[in-house]
Amino acid sequence: MVKNIVVAVDESEESMHACEWACKHLSAIETPKVIETTDIQQQQQSYNMILIHVQSTASSFSAGPAYILSNQVFEFLDSDAKRNTQRVLNRALHICERYGVKAETHVVNGEAKERICEAAAKLGAHLLVVGSHGHGGFIRAIRGSVSDYCTRNSKCPVVVVNKKVFSG
Repeated sequence: MVKNIVVAVDESEESMHACEWACKHLSAIETPKVIETTDIQQQQQSYNMILIHVQSTASSFSAGPAYILSNQVFEFLDSDAKRNTQRVLNRALHICERYGVKAETHVVNGEAKERICEAAAKLGAHLLVVGSHGHGGFIRAIRGSVSDYCTRNSKCPVVVVNKKVFSG
């Protein structure tokens, strides 16, 4: 049975560390299956690596009550969000390539913590991997923590990779 491993990525170093952790550990335990097709032997992963990114939408940008944004501004913000999404996914795919891990990408829109859990469930994730910024309790209380939310609300096991894993 093929397992779906979902890795949440954004522009942060922490999420890229989580992606690298997943690739490193999955490739270390992976025993590729060799499939014979006519003259060619192909290796097949026993898992699907799915990189998920939550893209901001133009409507999620707050301009305050005194401003009404024009269509051109919305289009610019939407275009910028799409460019950022491509940069993030390309960077994560490059990490996967370095470890010989094939990955697919999935993009959703909205509030990161909620959409990550929803997408992981929809994609049939067997494991969700997220990075942690390592903020203290005060910042987490004010802004909320995506990793905390995911560990409490995900329908699958969650691995939280913190910066201590990559320091030293």
